[in-house]
Order: sequence, then structure tokens, then C-alpha cells
Amino acid sequence: MTPTYTVMFVDDDRDFLEAKKVFFEARGHTVITAEAPDEALSVLATETPDIIFLDLMMDHVDSGFRLGYQIGKDERLRGVPLVMLSGVAAETGRRFDGEAEGLRAWSGLSQFIDKPVTGRQLLKVVEERVGARQTAGADLEPTAGAAPTAGRA
Repeated sequence: MTPTYTVMFVDDDRDFLEAKKVFFEARGHTVITAEAPDEALSVLATETPDIIFLDLMMDHVDSGFRLGYQIGKDERLRGVPLVMLSGVAAETGRRFDGEAEGLRAWSGLSQFIDKPVTGRQLLKVVEERVGARQTAGADLEPTAGAAPTAGRA
């Protein structure tokens, strides 16, 4: 039996959210969406997804980093992998790699992925990040969150 996960997407692009929701729900996963950081924090007050995908630029150019930092302050969510999605490289040719390591660490990101990105690519990330986390902590419930660590899964 294929495991199912609760996946959250935070992005101000409604079409992107709908496409990913349809893709993941068709495969049996639960999908939570939010169009803005404030909405995401409100949802996360009562929900604990297995993984969270954040858009970099929403209300502000650094909204994704700021949201990641806020999520990391919630002990209940510290074990949840955060994956940043951004179209900056496609628009500017500039990639977030070594130079953004400080921001990545500050905001608690597990991974950075350039857009455009397919549902299949994101599904692979979910399987790798969440599957590895569940294997490492087989005694934990998938949505309970892992114990706080120095970095995210």
C-alpha cells in the first residue's frame, strides 16, 4: 500500500495551487493550500502537514523566508520539512545556492527548488523528505512532527 501524506502549498498563484491540489489529491494525498503567509499561519495553528512547500515571493520579495522563520518558531512544526519554490531563476537567471545559505538556515528550509516544477517532481520530494523522516522515526505518527533537531529533514 502506498503511503499517503498531508501536503501544504503556500503560494499566491491560484492556478499553481489548484494544479498541485488536483495532482496530489488524485494520488490519495490530503492537500492544504494558502495564498498568503498570514493565511498559512492561521491554518497551521490547527493543522500539522507532513511537508510544506512555500513560494518565495508573495506579499513581499522575501515572504517565503519570513514564513519559514515563523513556522520554525512553532515547536510543533519544527520537524516538518520546508521546501522553498521560486521562479526567480527562470525570471532573472539568478539561482539561490551557496549565497543564500544564511537565509536558508535562518528560515529553516530543507530544500530550494526552482520553478517551473511538475507535480511528479514535487511528489518525488515528498516521498524522499517525508518517507525518510518517517523511516528515521518509525515510532512517530506521520503528522505528529519529529522531535526538534538542528536542521529540518
